[in-house]
Amino acid sequence: MKNQTIILALCLCLISIMLPVTAAAATVNVSTTSQLITAISNAAPGTTIVLDDGTYTNGSAISINGKNGTSANLITIKAANRGKAVISGGASFNITNSSYITIDGLAFTNTGKSAVVINSSNNIRITRSKFALKEDGTTLKWLVLTGTAHHNQIDRNEFGPRRDLGQMISMDGTNGQVVQNNTIQLNYFHDSAPQAENGGETIRVGLSGLSMSDGNNIIQRNLFVNCDAENEIISVKSGHNTVRYNTFRNNHGQVTARHGNNNSFYGNFFFGDGSKAGVGGFRIYGTDHKIYNNYMEKLTDNAIQLDSGDFDGGPDSTEYTSSDLTKHWREYRVQVTNNTIVNSTTGVIIGGTHPYAPVDNRVANNIVKNTTGTLYNEKMTTNTVLEGNIGYGSTIDNVSRSSSEIRNIDPKFTTVSGLQKLASSSPAIDGSKGSYAFVTDDMDGQARSNNDVGADEYSTASIVRAPLTTSDVGVNAP
Repeated sequence: MKNQTIILALCLCLISIMLPVTAAAATVNVSTTSQLITAISNAAPGTTIVLDDGTYTNGSAISINGKNGTSANLITIKAANRGKAVISGGASFNITNSSYITIDGLAFTNTGKSAVVINSSNNIRITRSKFALKEDGTTLKWLVLTGTAHHNQIDRNEFGPRRDLGQMISMDGTNGQVVQNNTIQLNYFHDSAPQAENGGETIRVGLSGLSMSDGNNIIQRNLFVNCDAENEIISVKSGHNTVRYNTFRNNHGQVTARHGNNNSFYGNFFFGDGSKAGVGGFRIYGTDHKIYNNYMEKLTDNAIQLDSGDFDGGPDSTEYTSSDLTKHWREYRVQVTNNTIVNSTTGVIIGGTHPYAPVDNRVANNIVKNTTGTLYNEKMTTNTVLEGNIGYGSTIDNVSRSSSEIRNIDPKFTTVSGLQKLASSSPAIDGSKGSYAFVTDDMDGQARSNNDVGADEYSTASIVRAPLTTSDVGVNAP
C-alpha cells in the first residue's frame, strides 16, 4: 500500500510539472515581423500565434516550411482583432510541405507577390481574412494552391477590389496533375476592374496542361459581384470539379468549362440588372458535364451556351497530343436539365462558330421565358436530344420541335422573395420527362417529388438555400 501511494504521488507530481509547460507554449503573442518569423519557426502542434494590431512588412515572403500540426492540435496564426493585423509591403506567406495550419483574420495588402501560396501542403485553412493587394501594374495571383496541395479550405474571406490582371484564386498543380480535394466556400469576391488582356479570372481551377487530370475540387456558397476582369468569372480547366450554390450578381462574364471533363454546375443563381453588357451564365466545352438547377435572370449575354469546338478529342477524350490541350474541345454527352432562364436576352444556345458541333448532348426540362431572342437557339445541326422543355414569350426555336421537346406555354410564375417561381397552377408542375437521377432536389434545396420543369420544384417545404447576400459570406459570415 505504501509503495502504491508513493507511485501515485510521483505520477501527480509529473503531471503538475508537465501541464504548465504545455499551457505556456500554446499561445505566442507577437507585435513585429521578426517576432512573427521566430514564432513560426518555433511553432509546434497546438501553437497559436496571435498578431497584435499593426502592420507586418518584410523584404521577402515569410516561409512556413515543413510545419505540421495535427487534426486535434492545429498550428494557428491569427489576428488579435480581425482585420487589424496587416500584411504589407514585400511580406506574404509561402506555405510548403506543411499541414494542419490555420491563418485567421489577417488583412493582406502586400505588393508584387501572391499573398498566400499553398504548395504541396494539406489541411491548410485560410479564413476570415481580407485580400486587397496593392496594385503595381503587374499580373499577380492573389492566392495560389499548387504542387500536390490537397484537402485545403479557403473560406469566409473577402477578395477585392482589384485593378490589376491575374486571378484572385489560382488552383494550379504539378506534373500534369491539378491540386485536389480543395474547398472554396463562403467567400465574397467583388469589384475586379475590366482588363484589356486575357487572364483575369476570379477563380481558375487548373491549366491547359493539367486539364486531363481530375481535381475533385468544390467551389460553393460564394458571392461574386461586379467581377469584370474578363469573360470567365470561374474558369474550370480540369476534371471532376463541382461549382454549386454560388450567387453571381452583375458580373461581366460567364462560368466556363474551358478544359477538362465530368464537371458539375448546379444550384447557382445568376442575376444581371438587364442593362450592363456581357452578364452571362455558362459556356461549355468537353465531355460529360452536368448543368442543372441553375436560376438566371436579366442576363445580357449567353445564359447557357453549349459551344462548338475547334478540336475533337474523341468521345472519351483520348485522341490528342499536348499541343491540343489549349484548344476548345468538342462536347460529348453534356446534360443541361432543370434550369430556369427569365427576362434575359438569350436562353439555351446549341453550337457556335467553331467547326465541331456538339455530340450526344441532352437539353431537358428547362424553362426559358424571355420577351426577345430565340429561346432555344440551335446554331448548328446536331443530334442533341430535347425533351420536357418549356419556352414562352419569344421565338421558341429556329428549327421545328414537337411539344414533347419544347412546349410553347406560359409557365405561370409568381414572384417569391424576388425570384420567379412556379405558381400552384403552373403547367411545369410534374411536367418533367426522361430520367435524370442526379436531379434529386431543386434550387431551394427542396426535395423533388415527381420532378417539375425548371430549377424550382413547387413545394411548401422549408427553403434550405437562397441567393446569397454580403451578410452570408466574407469575414463576418456565420
